[in-house]
Amino acid sequence: MTEELKGSKWRPTLGLAGMVVALAAVVLAGWWFWSGADGSAEREERNAFCWSLVPGGEPEGGGSTAECGGELETAMTGRPAGTRPPERTPEHGAERVRVFEKVVKAYGDRVQDDPEAVPREIRRNMANAFNFYSSDIRYVIGLYGDLSSDMLVTEPNDVDIDRSMVEDFVRGVAEDGESFGEIHRFHFDLARGDVAELGEEDFRKGTVGAELAALRVGESMGFLDAIGAQVLEGRSDDGARDGWMDGYGRAGDGKAEEIFSENRDGGYLVNIFQERSDALGVRFPASESGGTGLHPKILEKITEGYARWV
Repeated sequence: MTEELKGSKWRPTLGLAGMVVALAAVVLAGWWFWSGADGSAEREERNAFCWSLVPGGEPEGGGSTAECGGELETAMTGRPAGTRPPERTPEHGAERVRVFEKVVKAYGDRVQDDPEAVPREIRRNMANAFNFYSSDIRYVIGLYGDLSSDMLVTEPNDVDIDRSMVEDFVRGVAEDGESFGEIHRFHFDLARGDVAELGEEDFRKGTVGAELAALRVGESMGFLDAIGAQVLEGRSDDGARDGWMDGYGRAGDGKAEEIFSENRDGGYLVNIFQERSDALGVRFPASESGGTGLHPKILEKITEGYARWV
């Protein structure tokens, strides 16, 4: 042993492998500090973003994401959070409409990069508010789609959002099966209402009114069914898939695995037209109606509207 080492304490040095391990530990610790073991930083960011959309912002004492959802719902609807939407869309004040547009656009934009961008705590609030604007939404997802022209307006609230943004927004809400079920059931009830308003002459002659109703029903429900199919397709894990379908079943109408299947054809929509036609005593020969008993024009428009989204 050399003289230099005799009088000193020997200290082991880190080899290359040790340095790599140490560096990895530092990086991991930094990530742990930033994100938190439970993703707290991400939750805080989502909470802050939610409150940024609320008129007046977050209370000085702070607020949870769930509280933010309730405040946003009320700001968009003018009703206490959780109020059941009426079948006929009410006229909302301009300020509420602007908040609704802002929320749909803001979350729709974020969902493009992250399907789970709409926090789970507020998805039910978003579904409820969405249904408060159902008539306007049906113009967007049904007959119009592109509302860039000043000549096109939705009724009764002249909502200025395009179809792709609505699609992204609903996709985010649909991460929760029960919330999506609320939207789907509400719009299916509206479809039933459209069909119930048709009379014997509509079914016998295939009037313009009957064609428009068939097209609107096919397009609006086809739009929603496509989103449901996309959500299910993204759930390869049987547990997650079953959990989503159970949630949908608590609020939605019909079997999710059938309505949102890859082979969906909107047959359940044809059924509600058939039921109304049969009740009115109007039935076309199988050779003319593809076996449905419906006027060929009505069947054509249901299929045309629905096929757009398959």
